[in-house]
Amino acid sequence: MDLPERYVHLCLRVGRQVDGFIDAYIGPPEWQQAIGAEEPLDPGLLHEEAQSLLDGLDDSGLEEDRRRWLRGQLEAIECVTAGLSGDEPDWADEVERCFGVRPGRTETSVFEEAHRRLDAALPGGGPVRDRYIAWGEQNAVPRDGLVSALERLKEALGPRAHALAPMPADESVAYELVTGVPWLAYNWYEGTYRSRCEVNADLPISIVLLADLGAHEAYPGHHTERAAKEAGLYRERGRVETSVAVIIGPECIVSEGIATNALEQALGKTPFAAIAEVLDGLDVAFDPSEAQEIHEGETLLEGVGTNAAFMLHEDGVTTEEAEEYMREWALASDERAARAVSFVTDPASRTYVSTYGDGRRLVRDYAERAPGNFTRLLTEQLSTADLLG
Repeated sequence: MDLPERYVHLCLRVGRQVDGFIDAYIGPPEWQQAIGAEEPLDPGLLHEEAQSLLDGLDDSGLEEDRRRWLRGQLEAIECVTAGLSGDEPDWADEVERCFGVRPGRTETSVFEEAHRRLDAALPGGGPVRDRYIAWGEQNAVPRDGLVSALERLKEALGPRAHALAPMPADESVAYELVTGVPWLAYNWYEGTYRSRCEVNADLPISIVLLADLGAHEAYPGHHTERAAKEAGLYRERGRVETSVAVIIGPECIVSEGIATNALEQALGKTPFAAIAEVLDGLDVAFDPSEAQEIHEGETLLEGVGTNAAFMLHEDGVTTEEAEEYMREWALASDERAARAVSFVTDPASRTYVSTYGDGRRLVRDYAERAPGNFTRLLTEQLSTADLLG
């Protein structure tokens, strides 16, 4: 068994130990079936295998980009399996070992600037948090119109995604409404260029959130990346290590960076005028300039979640204090604040929050470095080290 195959088997075995570790698997089903029938291995043996694969990379004969990508992924798995064996590093050290970039705290002045922008953009008077929550509710897309609005967005965003990254003509995304889940939306990549995107119908989804998730989860975000890489890296080039996607590794920085920049990559720096045209005729009327300002203000608040994670895992604050911080600075409703804190305290996702802000920044900078770089991110085997280089 060669090193890339051993990597896939290691990921599947770690997935037996860590709930949600495997985000998508499109490799040989017999591998998954065989490992699913095994007794779970001792975490110490998994850690030894991660170290063995790391030690063997330089002599593997693999192309340089594959070795660099696998090194980052294996360093993350080495950290995860060490944690399973009882060796748990400090939170910031764990994030750096898992994702290849050290997280940082965002200055409060950034959030104050966001509040000033939102205060100026939101109609009415009174506390900005109250008006922000009210705007989201008043500009929420009706529940029975969510799927049709997303389908309309797909008609506009899909061709732009195809222009950025080659995908098979039969690729597809199906949208489903779900309840009782902790996230706003999730793209489940099912292989053979198909995705199922679940959208949380428990919470109001404003036009700003709808536009973002349409691009983020599908075109040219997560679905586009998965479909393009399945076609180009796995099917055409036989890079079997790309048949498994895990939630802890440098590939997540790349993936979330693509997704958080997807809307602007598809429609330019001021996308909401185009979105208003796309959704014309549906029951989702809104002021494009107002929506644009709110979108830009929300982006400046992205670091609140990472700050809350620092507070919980390194400063020793209580969950109640972290929720209050989310209410104060992210302007979150009580329910959204509780969900955000739950996300950064869940063992499977406690390190993940930093991938959004760091991914947005690193991918934006990389895409601006040279024409065609965003396409490279969608189609090539790039890692955090490539974005930092």
